[in-house]
Amino acid sequence: MPDVIFYNAALKHLYVAVGNPGVIDIFDTEKLECIETVTTEAGAHTLAFDPSQNKVYAFLPQSHRAAAFIDQN
Repeated sequence: MPDVIFYNAALKHLYVAVGNPGVIDIFDTEKLECIETVTTEAGAHTLAFDPSQNKVYAFLPQSHRAAAFIDQN
């Protein structure tokens, strides 16, 4: 079940955080398909999005860290 969703209008990508198992699924909203799955950490479902850099941040609750992912299309 999705926890947090962000839309990147420039790339037309939808980022969906799923805390269990701990991934970010990236969907191409024009093709309506999942184009990538980024592994985060179990329980990681809080995201932040910086549209100026196409950067997605995931906060990792087990390790008390954050991960950054740059969507390069």
